[in-house]
Amino acid sequence: MRSGWLRMLVAALSLFASPTPGGLANAQDNVIRWATNPNYPPYDWAIDEQHYAGAASELLKLVAPAGYELREVMVPWVRAQEMARRGEIDLLVNVRITPERSVWLQFSKNPTFYNPIVVFMRRDRTIPLKSWDELKPLRGGVTMGDAFGNGFDEYLKASLSVEAIPNMSGNFRKLNAGRIDYFVSGYYMGMAWLAQAGLQERIVALQPPISKNYIHLGFSRLSPHAHLLPGIDRRLAELNADGTLDRLLKEQLAIFSAQPRAVFGE
Repeated sequence: MRSGWLRMLVAALSLFASPTPGGLANAQDNVIRWATNPNYPPYDWAIDEQHYAGAASELLKLVAPAGYELREVMVPWVRAQEMARRGEIDLLVNVRITPERSVWLQFSKNPTFYNPIVVFMRRDRTIPLKSWDELKPLRGGVTMGDAFGNGFDEYLKASLSVEAIPNMSGNFRKLNAGRIDYFVSGYYMGMAWLAQAGLQERIVALQPPISKNYIHLGFSRLSPHAHLLPGIDRRLAELNADGTLDRLLKEQLAIFSAQPRAVFGE
């Protein structure tokens, strides 16, 4: 009698047991929880407190395996990365590969979109960017959570004086006001913001880009769905070969041009 009661108690308690190491990502086997940067148009932007728009959303519809539900997780980009590190999010979309991220993310071999990184400066204060060393005496700005690739992240930490703030809008305002000398960010997103703000003549992108790398999909190494990556990778290769990825990005650029600057996190 007593042993039977104990078995019933153990069974009842098991319903409230802590999640396995995958955290929230293990709650439902057919659910892929994903996140992206909510302030990074035309690749990604938030249309409300629960939904993303942009190239990332459209891409996932084309690569998601049959039988799986895609569930958006809308949090700030820095927090999204930490959640993926802990296995609470399965997938990060449109992520630049870095050695640090590779420790806790498994990346697609095929990229999603091209995303050159540039240095923005006021036109009246531009310098010839022959090498990164020319940025050393200057004050720079970056957006929290951004990574740039091509060795620039390591160089920035070791050699440059930069201030990190939560969003692009604040950085461009500081640059326009002369409170920083340069701002490092994605070319397409930066040019979109400048056009909407009417500052495309006052603030310019220096050439060449500091990084010409592509962005990728990244599954948390703690996700139970990481085994889906090879199949998704093959689908990415197909979409790149037939021009779908280029078409998606151009379409989202056109759609974003009609959006308010609030999508930048203002």
